[in-house]
Amino acid sequence: MHHPPDLDQLFADLAHPNPYIQTRAFTAMVEHWPDEAIPRLIALLDQPDVSLRRASVRGLGAFGARSMQPIAECFSTSSDDTVRASCIKAYAQLASNYAGQAFTEQAMAVLREALDDRSPVVAVAAVMALGQVGRQAVPLLLQVSRGNNPAQGVAAVNALAQIDHPDIEPVLQQLLDDPATDDYVRETVSSALIRIEDLKARQSGS
Repeated sequence: MHHPPDLDQLFADLAHPNPYIQTRAFTAMVEHWPDEAIPRLIALLDQPDVSLRRASVRGLGAFGARSMQPIAECFSTSSDDTVRASCIKAYAQLASNYAGQAFTEQAMAVLREALDDRSPVVAVAAVMALGQVGRQAVPLLLQVSRGNNPAQGVAAVNALAQIDHPDIEPVLQQLLDDPATDDYVRETVSSALIRIEDLKARQSGS
């Protein structure tokens, strides 16, 4: 009978500088210690050591739906900008690892709240995370692209351009035609529409 790997040893491996060893560590946590590992990974999000914090974010993203609620609780109870940004990055990682995995109401509420965060790092990370979430996030991203924060608007337009959804092109066209659209956002919309057209041409040509 195989004994599960020692959890403390897995956390020691997570702190290893080699990303391959880190990945092996959190993959084993997912398999053998999911309930015990998630709270410990969340506790590492306030680490001053950036590489350990990043490894913890990657680790949380490997648990799929199981880590959604703990990440949401961490975001809601922390007043530390770095921890909140790490929570949002963990959601982005999760969305990218589990494409098509529906985000819970609670997780979407956190991403919505993060868009208005006082920390610009958290707010921009939220737009990136929504881009990874994909179709489910389209209404929220469209809202941001029309908002009054040009930096976020640009990030939202870029995120939208990556998502395959029929609503996106007409709404981007509206933004382009709207005289109230920020110049910076309009430029981004213009190049996003060209990218979408190129993609469509390639798809129909293939």
